[in-house]
Amino acid sequence: MKMPVKITMASEDIEIENNMDTSLAEKKSLKKRKKEKTKEVKKINKKKEVKEELDECEPPIPKKKKKNDTTKSTSKNKSKDVNSNLVNGTPIMKTPSHSSDESSHDSDHDNATKKERVQEAFNGVLTIPNKQEAETNGHSAGATPVPSSDEATSDSEKEAEETLEQKEGAFSNFRISKETIKNLEGRGVTYLFDIQVKTFNSVYDGKDVVAQARTGTGKTFSFAIPLVEKLLSETDERRRGRAPKVLVLAPTRELAIQVSRDFKDVTKKLSVCCFYGGSSYVPQLDSIRNGIDILVGTPGRVKDHLQNNKLNLSLVKHVVLDEVDQMLDMGFAEQVEEILASSYKKDSDSNPQTLLFSATCPSWVYDVAKKYMRPQFEHVDLIGKKTKKTATTVEHLAIACHWSQRAAVIGDVIQVYSGTHGRTIVFCETKKEATELSMNASIKQDAQSLHGDIPQKQREMTLKGFRNGSFEVLVATNVAARGLDIPEVDLVIQCSPPKDVESYIHRSGRTGRAGRTGLCICFYQRKEEEQLRYVENKAGITFKRVGVPSANEIIKSSSKDAVKCLDSVPTTAIDYFRDAAEKLIEQRGAVEALAAALAHISGATAIEQRSLLNSDAGYTTMLMKCSQEMHSISYAWKSLKEQLGEDIDNKIQRMTFLKGKTGVCFDVPAAKVKEIQEVWQDGRRWQLSVATELPELEESKRTGGDRGSGGFGGRRGGGRGGGRGGGGRSSWNHSNNRRGGGRGGAGRGQKRSFSQAFDY
Repeated sequence: MKMPVKITMASEDIEIENNMDTSLAEKKSLKKRKKEKTKEVKKINKKKEVKEELDECEPPIPKKKKKNDTTKSTSKNKSKDVNSNLVNGTPIMKTPSHSSDESSHDSDHDNATKKERVQEAFNGVLTIPNKQEAETNGHSAGATPVPSSDEATSDSEKEAEETLEQKEGAFSNFRISKETIKNLEGRGVTYLFDIQVKTFNSVYDGKDVVAQARTGTGKTFSFAIPLVEKLLSETDERRRGRAPKVLVLAPTRELAIQVSRDFKDVTKKLSVCCFYGGSSYVPQLDSIRNGIDILVGTPGRVKDHLQNNKLNLSLVKHVVLDEVDQMLDMGFAEQVEEILASSYKKDSDSNPQTLLFSATCPSWVYDVAKKYMRPQFEHVDLIGKKTKKTATTVEHLAIACHWSQRAAVIGDVIQVYSGTHGRTIVFCETKKEATELSMNASIKQDAQSLHGDIPQKQREMTLKGFRNGSFEVLVATNVAARGLDIPEVDLVIQCSPPKDVESYIHRSGRTGRAGRTGLCICFYQRKEEEQLRYVENKAGITFKRVGVPSANEIIKSSSKDAVKCLDSVPTTAIDYFRDAAEKLIEQRGAVEALAAALAHISGATAIEQRSLLNSDAGYTTMLMKCSQEMHSISYAWKSLKEQLGEDIDNKIQRMTFLKGKTGVCFDVPAAKVKEIQEVWQDGRRWQLSVATELPELEESKRTGGDRGSGGFGGRRGGGRGGGRGGGGRSSWNHSNNRRGGGRGGAGRGQKRSFSQAFDY
């Protein structure tokens, strides 16, 4: 009897007639088919499990629906399908149905893609192409977006880049109002600098403070921010005609203006006024009648208002002496004492809080300060016993140059180290020097002078123009050296070593401010070498001795500026010159025509060769290196005469040992360089070349003027060598030649009195 047998596999019914007389071959075939179907079911179930794991591991990513795709595979309807397939708690297995082989292939491809994406997410390399896509894929669906590796890396880098200074100076660590923080951020201040961190609480709590920090580190905000917050926290009514609570005294008008501007940047609610000489009394008297909270001024004008009984300082609670060492120096101490007499009483606990700030505080400052300060005062010194007292971001160079050549060399130095569009401050000792140098034709950039003889209104306009970039070179006396914050000054030049180290520190501090890098170049004559070394020792710096810019350096810098000028030419103007340009190219060639145009634009049509040793015009510095250490400079003279002849004596000047005595360096007339190079033949022991920069020279303790130490400039006497101020010496760190030309150069120098050095 035949019985039908029904076998169910993967929801597909297969009926097989199982006859008793079924052959053995048919049974084997049936068994094989059963195995194949079992494998297919396992494969389908495995894909289903993988798909469920993928849906659980990654956020849902919407896909575009296909027209022929009738399946729904989102996580939401998936859960519904599972629940609907439960009968009395028992799951019913359903066979996945696909509309076509193509949709099945797409589904497998999607699963594989999802698997790759999940694997990438696990490995931390899943990236979101852009913000818009991230919002579409994650936030719009209510899911938590997976951060990209780039975002995670940037966050970690941001945390790593946050320095210790930024963490300590965070606004949240101090008693600073939200309004003040907003004002500071508008000024570009996002955290407090080191000196501000160290002094904030002491100033805010009313303690007397003496603070010393390098130039450009933010000393003004050190007292401005806490004093403003202190006044804002008080509930006193700000009535009309109120007397000032804060008095800030500054040594120069320009510094007083800048300090008052800084106070105004910190607060918009308090009345900040600035009194200084050279300006009208009328607006200042109006300010007194309206009421003042913070008064910033120079001693002279504040004293005038006190003597005229227009200003009341009896209610002052906080006194700041900015640049205190100069404030208490000659000419200021008496005025300051008269001003503070109305606010201070002897041995009184109600005396105002006294704050002294400067980059340089000599020992005598503390002795004078005791007259105004309480016995227990805070001393904040960020320089301390450290040898370097100048800004750490400033590089210091020194160039030997006679005063008669100085103006021309300064023009070349500005061109090479700052360029046409850079900002440079040149410091002179006297007003006359500043005026003459600013009008010298050697400085190709626009230049203006700033000193005490210039009317106050013009001084303000000059500083404003320099800040705004209206001109590139400011030639000034010490009136601009103290405290002025002029952004992006690339180069500071000092025409001679100042007579006191404090002046050098403050002058060099006009560049390299607020963490930027800067360059300070000091010119000196032979007679000023001792003063230069004194500045080195006291300021804790080391000058790098360099020569004047070479012709190649000047041309290279000038050509760069000329190319930049071409970028500023409007396109409409170029069309008018096309015909002339094409004709010029036909006549002279493109390269030659363009080179000539650039030379004319830069103004570098005639460049004079100068000595690297003392900046004399018309001389070229040459090097003669030796393969072994030399014991006597006469050894070099002997070798030169063997190849160049005995008359070489009349062509070589200022021969000097190289460092380590591995050769010599000397000057020859520029016209003779080619002739010497044609005759000379390098050998195993000697190599002769033109110096492109000043090499390191050997220091010598001898002072004689013989050929062995001073060369022929010293041997022949003081005529030519003395006139140039460079003959008869053996090295950079060598005193003037007693027998040679040293005295002649020194004799032509200008004597300046101590009062002229501080002539504002």
